[in-house]
Amino acid sequence: MNITVCAKQIPDPANEITYDNGLISRPDEQVLDDTDRYGIEIALQLREKYDGEVTVISMGPAGTQKGLQQALQMGADKTLYVDDDSLKGANSLMTASILSELAKTTDADIVIFGTESTDGYTGTVPQQVARFLNLDCISYIKAIEISDNVTLTRQTIEGSEKVTMPEKCVLSVTAGGVEPRYPNFKDIMAAKQKPIEKVELSSLNMNASQNLEFLDIEKIENSKNGETIIDEGEAYQVVIEKLKELKVI
Repeated sequence: MNITVCAKQIPDPANEITYDNGLISRPDEQVLDDTDRYGIEIALQLREKYDGEVTVISMGPAGTQKGLQQALQMGADKTLYVDDDSLKGANSLMTASILSELAKTTDADIVIFGTESTDGYTGTVPQQVARFLNLDCISYIKAIEISDNVTLTRQTIEGSEKVTMPEKCVLSVTAGGVEPRYPNFKDIMAAKQKPIEKVELSSLNMNASQNLEFLDIEKIENSKNGETIIDEGEAYQVVIEKLKELKVI
């Protein structure tokens, strides 16, 4: 089984995020997005069951490749990435196009994502990739049970449901769905010998023309000041009166 995990390098959340002309400023040293660790963990569990290969694919500035190394330290076998200046500011659809073509180069049976990146929050890339690859997408996975077959528990509006994983599909995993493994010293040293390969954008079978134009950033001023109420045990009455004024109740 060929298992591909889409992972993203992001600025370290421990540092203040800055912006340049409407885009997040990305330092040379970025880290693996924590949400992707859950997808990698699912991939590693599947590999242990089916004796497959786990490939991490990524798009964006590679920099020092720290985040890619962190993915390999968890246990992934190799990494492919696309880093091209023309993709700066790419929207989710362009990102999905690139990741789909990368997944094709790995001959992926299963493509796994976190639910959404913590520096973009669109939450649409897994579904877009599934459409490009013409595969079923099983989203919001919060648990996995591996026995004779693979049973996935999906988070839904009404609670949860269990589904049997198809042989080929796209999965998105919620944070907290599984417990990502922590690399030990041996894993960290072994990762240094694993391949990190840059894939040229020109080698992918797609049109990478940008379809998003940045125009301007406007600062929104809040001219209204809220009313401060000191709660001495009767604040709920104030809330009720305010709701009556608004004709909500």
